[in-house]
Amino acid sequence: MAAWAACLLVTVLLGCWLFMVKSTLRDALVLGCAVVLAVLALAAWAMRRSSGNPDRASVYRALADRVSTEGESGPRALPARLRGASALLKGEVLPVYGGVIALILPLALGAGAPTPTGKAAEIASSGAVVRALPIESVRDVVEDEHKNGSSYFCTVTVTLPAADRAGSGRRVEFRSEWPDPAVVGGKAYVAYAPDRPELGAVGDNDKADVDRQLSGRAMSNWWTWILGSGWLFLMGAFSIGYLTSRRDQRFPRRLRGDEHVLRASISGYDGHGAGKARICLGTSRGPVQLHVHGNNAKYVDTVGQVEGHLVWVPGSNRHGGRKGPHRTGAVFISDAGWYIPGGLAPEYEESARARADQQTSVDSAGESRLLDLDGGWVLSISNRLMNVLLLWTLSVVLLALPVPSAAWRLVVGIAGTVGLLAYGLFALGSQDTAVRKQSISRQGAAGSAR
Repeated sequence: MAAWAACLLVTVLLGCWLFMVKSTLRDALVLGCAVVLAVLALAAWAMRRSSGNPDRASVYRALADRVSTEGESGPRALPARLRGASALLKGEVLPVYGGVIALILPLALGAGAPTPTGKAAEIASSGAVVRALPIESVRDVVEDEHKNGSSYFCTVTVTLPAADRAGSGRRVEFRSEWPDPAVVGGKAYVAYAPDRPELGAVGDNDKADVDRQLSGRAMSNWWTWILGSGWLFLMGAFSIGYLTSRRDQRFPRRLRGDEHVLRASISGYDGHGAGKARICLGTSRGPVQLHVHGNNAKYVDTVGQVEGHLVWVPGSNRHGGRKGPHRTGAVFISDAGWYIPGGLAPEYEESARARADQQTSVDSAGESRLLDLDGGWVLSISNRLMNVLLLWTLSVVLLALPVPSAAWRLVVGIAGTVGLLAYGLFALGSQDTAVRKQSISRQGAAGSAR
């Protein structure tokens, strides 16, 4: 639940920051979400401290004990219902989505303006109107070259209409960015306060940008479009990726007794990483490998050589599309009462089918619970990551304060993003090193045994 709550909070926070105009409601939502994030991080830190900062192995064993059922060991009737399948949703989607949004958020907060300041704020509070006025003069044109071309900063002079529509009006000038140099006789969208022309004016070649300056939206239209489009693409990509890559998790979740069942025991695991996440199952007639979505070594090191049943429905669960993987959804149900979902490759499914039992007793009132070793992530993450998350939430709270923009905001935003990214890269490198060492140690032990 903590992961879901954190992702919901950062989503609401970023959405309010990008799309809401300056208001008390926006300030309350942005700051409120940031404070709740900090409270969650502090609660997680306090929970770890009160639990004695347990190591991952002990957390995993405690999770396995929690989903195990008491009673006699040994073969028993299969449960009719497999509970906890919804927890699979957060397996990879939430960490990746939350991680990317966490990288974007400090930078967006630091680059945006929490309160309208300067001339635009004064004009907006004095009853601004926007008019398309002819450009009378252009000076101080400066070209700004960038990757996608050039833009131009120009100082433009226009005449504001008189408040009573009589007289010559008031000449004012403003400086803004244009896609091409402003030209005399062209049109500029200008915002001014008719009753207080002495405030001057703000303007642009795009009316939407003038409206944004007056409304107090935190980000420019360009940055709102970039971040908003990337955000929507991210959510769409994760949704599609989850639906397509987790097809072999469509295992039988209600057992009727006509499934194929094979008595099996966990004997080890095969390799690490993508494409090698397979748990080795020993049977009386040969080995079978169950492909799991997760760290196969973590499962095996936690539960050991436990016995149970491999359950699947041939044919009806085969999928994978034109390019595969063509795996059949399957589940290993242990005698201890928990289960691990996964898939069987065609060669293993076909060989197992010949040895399987097709009639098995099912306890209509029995239930088996998912062995979700990621459920205790708050206790199993490293102390270093916990400290990084605390600092990140504090930086978000600081950036969420509705105070005028200053140089420190951008510095804090960049530091929050770069710091989190640097730690992520360091953690991935450390994990790869640990996996290689464990693999070398495992190979050495196997060689010594031979």
